[in-house]
Amino acid sequence: MPPILDESLVTRLGKLADQIDGARLGEWDEWLAEFNLLAGTNISFEEFQGIYGGQDHIDWVKRVLTRKMIRPVLGVTRDELVEVARRAMPQNGDPRYDAYLTILDINTDGAGSRFIFYPPDYDPSSNTWGNGRPISEYDPSPEQIIEWLHR
Repeated sequence: MPPILDESLVTRLGKLADQIDGARLGEWDEWLAEFNLLAGTNISFEEFQGIYGGQDHIDWVKRVLTRKMIRPVLGVTRDELVEVARRAMPQNGDPRYDAYLTILDINTDGAGSRFIFYPPDYDPSSNTWGNGRPISEYDPSPEQIIEWLHR
């Protein structure tokens, strides 16, 4: 299960991340120090640059905190991985899917979420997969994702 995050901490860290992202020289030192102190991290200024262009600062903070709190499960079973993959698939509607993506990645050496979005035979040059099918037709099952991981 995803960890429960302190929402007031997430809000404060989100505001700091927003300030740091795109800050000019001399503006960010104190914000970065506060962020790392509150989050218990050692994230560099450079890692904040461009968050705004790719995602919401609050979502980024939640991902940072979740990744910090989750540890791999020894002896995780195939059925457990299938259930985590199911919950990690955005189309299944779990609002915590992003946390489940992190859980899946931590328990699969970082490979799990890749297969949710792209098959192992994805060809980025043509945006196709498996015998030339368009990527828009890609809709794997959680079982298929875990099968690919164990090949």
